[in-house]
Amino acid sequence: MRLVWLRRAVQTVSLALFVLWFPRGVNLFFQLDPLAMLTTLAAAHAVAAGMLLSLATLALTILCGRWFCGWVCPLGTVHHVVSTARGRGSPPKAPVANTDHRRYNSKYYVLAFFLGASLLGVSISGWLDPLAFLFRSLATVIYPSLNDVLIRTTGISDPVYDFLRLHLLAARQPHYYGNLLIGILFGATLALNVVRPRFWCRYLCPLGALLGIAARKSLVRVRRDPRACNDCGLCEPHCQGADNPAECLYCFNCRRDCPASAIRLEFRKPAEAKTPDPGRRRVLASGAAGFGAALLFHTHPLGEKRSFHPDLIRPPGALAEDAFLSTCLRCGECMKVCPTNGIHPAAMEAGLEGLWTPVMKMTVGYCEYECVLCTQACPSGAIRPLEIAEKQKIRIGLAYIDRNRCLPYAYGRTCIVCEEHCPTPKKAIRFDEVKGVKQPRVDPELCIGCGICTNKCVIKAGPAIVVASAGETRNPENGVLL
Repeated sequence: MRLVWLRRAVQTVSLALFVLWFPRGVNLFFQLDPLAMLTTLAAAHAVAAGMLLSLATLALTILCGRWFCGWVCPLGTVHHVVSTARGRGSPPKAPVANTDHRRYNSKYYVLAFFLGASLLGVSISGWLDPLAFLFRSLATVIYPSLNDVLIRTTGISDPVYDFLRLHLLAARQPHYYGNLLIGILFGATLALNVVRPRFWCRYLCPLGALLGIAARKSLVRVRRDPRACNDCGLCEPHCQGADNPAECLYCFNCRRDCPASAIRLEFRKPAEAKTPDPGRRRVLASGAAGFGAALLFHTHPLGEKRSFHPDLIRPPGALAEDAFLSTCLRCGECMKVCPTNGIHPAAMEAGLEGLWTPVMKMTVGYCEYECVLCTQACPSGAIRPLEIAEKQKIRIGLAYIDRNRCLPYAYGRTCIVCEEHCPTPKKAIRFDEVKGVKQPRVDPELCIGCGICTNKCVIKAGPAIVVASAGETRNPENGVLL
């Protein structure tokens, strides 16, 4: 029980750190993620320096096995808690229901698919990377919902509310496009623990598959002492690794449940260890499927840059689109730290390849002129770090006026809201006075596409001034002015 409680303590501390660092980003966890490092390296042929820390995770896994999955991974801890709660108050299932090893190979096929796609420059492992999956769900679903509940809850004392406002609540209630799909997927993965304990870790997690491969010859193993074991089977029902040395997560439930104390933690020769066998042909087929999917992504018009989606407006500092898609983890860090709630997970603006990558939605928020938080939060370098002075010179898009909706043009009424809010030192929106009415005009040389004019436009049902990706600094091919 001492080992079980030690594991629980480490899991609690790891999850607590993930949650406590959540408001300001959790870069350290992403830097410990070897899956993110490997797929980014394969797709972009470069990685952020901090991500090299994941080599330490791999080295310790080669020595000690899948310790990261069982003790550190915050999503693994969440599934462990749900799986444990599922079994409380009910008799253990038959061991055979918890030791179906054959289907556990599915996560290795998921890993092969992502690696196959990354070889063609398509890094989409963030779809199912456990750290990106959890942070994205927290940022776009759980935190906004919790924030809304706390704001609406009555009867909170002033000191408590002040503490929450200072340390937890957002300055303004966040809203995100696409959060319904993200929430459904997160809820579904939790519900699958009813089918099998830690269903995600056993069947779906590509990071777990990568660490399982690294741990196949690990020196530290949990094993049964055949001289003391009486084959009672009590160790099997609550085993988080399904009674397979290659899947062992070092939860030590078996040591707790064994009445004969026949479970030991020992050093074993690598040759004696049982290793996963997903099948060479199936792994190659999965990798080929990922490679083929990447080819399909590249045959999309947006993939070859034959056209640019007008709503595909990336945060300032974003790399050129090809490099951005090869580097972005789809984690949602930039979305969480944006103070105006202007960054959202993409739907199909960049094709399926760009699902859940960050895009600006100016009707919800805008790019604050004095802010560089998203450039500091990105763990992979898809959004490069910027100083404020440099950021203020970057154009992320270009505003244009819909004269059929603009009050001065369509109705002859003077309105200067867009010009008042324009943050550039020399206003990018100017006026031409026609018949006593001030009509706004955008100066393309000065507009940086921050979108505050769109956000503040008095016409909320389709603003009269809109920002498009045209003219963005990061993609010269999408330019407007020669």
